Amino acid sequence: MSYHQQQPGQPPYGQAPPPQGYYQQAPPPGQYPPQQPPPPGQYQQPPSGQYQAPPPGQYQQPPPPGQYGYGQQPPQGPYQQQPPPGQYPPQQWQPQPGYPGQPPQGQYYAPPGQAPYGQQPPYGYPAAAPVIPEPASPGYDVQQKQFYREVDTGSDIEALRGAMKGFGCDKKALIRVFASSRYGTPWGMEQLVRDFNKRLMRDLVDDIKKETSGGLEDTILALVRGPLQNDVRTIAKAIDGAGTDKVALADVLLGRSNADIRAITAEYRRVRGKDLLADIKGDIRDDKMVRMYSMVLAAGRAEPGAMVIPDDIEAKVTELHRSTEGIAGANEIAVAEILVQSNGAQLAAMAQRYQAKYHRSLEDVIEDEFRGSTEDAFLHMLAAGSGPAKADAAWLNAALKRRTKYFIYRLTTMYWDRSRLDAAKAAYAQVYGKSLGKEIKDVLDGSYEDICMALIGEGKK
Repeated sequence: MSYHQQQPGQPPYGQAPPPQGYYQQAPPPGQYPPQQPPPPGQYQQPPSGQYQAPPPGQYQQPPPPGQYGYGQQPPQGPYQQQPPPGQYPPQQWQPQPGYPGQPPQGQYYAPPGQAPYGQQPPYGYPAAAPVIPEPASPGYDVQQKQFYREVDTGSDIEALRGAMKGFGCDKKALIRVFASSRYGTPWGMEQLVRDFNKRLMRDLVDDIKKETSGGLEDTILALVRGPLQNDVRTIAKAIDGAGTDKVALADVLLGRSNADIRAITAEYRRVRGKDLLADIKGDIRDDKMVRMYSMVLAAGRAEPGAMVIPDDIEAKVTELHRSTEGIAGANEIAVAEILVQSNGAQLAAMAQRYQAKYHRSLEDVIEDEFRGSTEDAFLHMLAAGSGPAKADAAWLNAALKRRTKYFIYRLTTMYWDRSRLDAAKAAYAQVYGKSLGKEIKDVLDGSYEDICMALIGEGKK
């Protein structure tokens, strides 16, 4: 599939809209073709105005009856065609200029109607158009599974068993299998694990834990779990025991689509038999931080196609100033509400307007007014306005340069969405003047370096 040329006035992927974009409107995400109304009885999207965030300072309530609610995903419409064996169907969208090439064969292909990760639509879409909810990420909606055709895992199962049998472990063989494009989708990895356990009457996870260690073990286990299960486990570890790992909690929950949040909360309840928000309340002593996560878990973030309304942006910018620089002692709840409920285009418009109106960057204001995990959380959400690729590059860099455990979660999360990872790699080179692969080689070593290089598509052949 060839990519179209950049249209006049349209920003490249990963960059915020130009200043004049603030006064315009955003269409549904991904520049996908017009959607046909669903057949009777299927989910019908309400008008775009129905999803507008409440005035600043007013806590958003759960969706009214009849709309998809807490812990649920909206039903998906029928997909258009049966994919060829072993592949997902071809994309129906045209990527934005500057977006890297399409994923290699064997990787996840979004169902029709799903835009590539973070793609911003052109402005000026009619206000009457419905807001299309952003679909769940790969691995977060079981309906995606219908596009996966199972493969013959026999030789790879034997390779895994041979690599972990007897004395020592053939780590290179493990990396070759687990980083293979054959298992580059959550459903492909799920099949490999299931087939291994059934065929050999063993537990693949137990074998990995016995035969590997360190960064290699943690990375392989993150892959074997798949993205949704890895999210649940990461949250559980973050809030279990003494203290809260607020970085890990933010990594999983902040900046996610509403569909992903609903999938995570539902899976957490299924696996742990508990309510996620109740567990967060029981672990975090900071009431304001708990309020922020209650807003996040309400899954009320503006969809990517929600309009950028000048009057709404102006009101929120005024509220942000009044809640930070305009008072002695910042109003954390008011700021959190605005950031949690806004999409990337709206955040970009707010940042532009704040700079123009108050002659200070919103990022600098947050850094001056807040500290610790609150500052980090707000900056994490605000980064979406700079463009998702640039935000992802900074996300990877922060963990990699410090060689923290968070790098494994961040890299494996992007791995399941090849277009997202490729965009982050391109932005990384542009922002830091060094490729992500070169950074990995400089910072990591041994089998941990090898598997990370393989995951970004630059492993040893």
